[in-house]
Amino acid sequence: MAPIITMTTDFGLTDPFAGVMKGVILSIAPNATIVDITHEINPQDIQQGVYVIANSYGYFPKGTIHVCVVDPGVGTERRPLICEAGGHYFIGPDNGLFTETFRREKNAVARVITDRNKMLQNVSATFHGRDVFAPAAAHLANGAALESFGPAAEDIKAIDLPWETRPAPDLIIGEVIYIDRFGNAVTNISRSIVEKTARDMEKNEFGVDFSAGTIDGILPNYSSAEDEESPCAVFGSWDTLEIFVKNNDAAFIYGIETGDEVRIRVF
Repeated sequence: MAPIITMTTDFGLTDPFAGVMKGVILSIAPNATIVDITHEINPQDIQQGVYVIANSYGYFPKGTIHVCVVDPGVGTERRPLICEAGGHYFIGPDNGLFTETFRREKNAVARVITDRNKMLQNVSATFHGRDVFAPAAAHLANGAALESFGPAAEDIKAIDLPWETRPAPDLIIGEVIYIDRFGNAVTNISRSIVEKTARDMEKNEFGVDFSAGTIDGILPNYSSAEDEESPCAVFGSWDTLEIFVKNNDAAFIYGIETGDEVRIRVF
């Protein structure tokens, strides 16, 4: 099977950056299949990149190479990494971008990319996606051994991620971690902690409090909402709670932003 290389960046689609990276990859590994996960990570938003990568890679076959570039420290002393974890490969900056991925995959192996033969001849201080990460992915796709890219990387950088808490038997507190393009506010409150709390309390009614009000209950899907104005809650594809408005933009209508606190009461 042709090697698969995915791309996750904050480059957007207006500028040529993502396309140029694909050109570099295909010039070195013409048989590669390139898949765009997204190029619409908010600019320099490492945390958003963390969640998108961690919730995407597992849907690809083992052996897939994931190029991840959200890199506000490009050109500084931050290290370029190539890693193997859970049968997948990850290439990108050592800035915490792989925090959640490596938390889930306990036996990650990482190398610092130092071999100049696996970079473009001229490495700029502003576009390592093109000059370092894309060629590294292509050489890996061509069969280069992980060990050949450079020395082992110790103390991989991790960032602090927000976690839901349960400060009282009947209460879960989390926050909005992501706003998708539909305006749905994705939280870090997992279905599992909600279901456990309900079992512990022997209750099955829920109230969801957020910055603009309260929602009664958690719906089974988007279509179950009764109108296109009221905020509703559902467990989304990441299996975490989302606040949404049917066929509308909940974040815009209700002024929801990442970092906003969300509370679930079980009664």
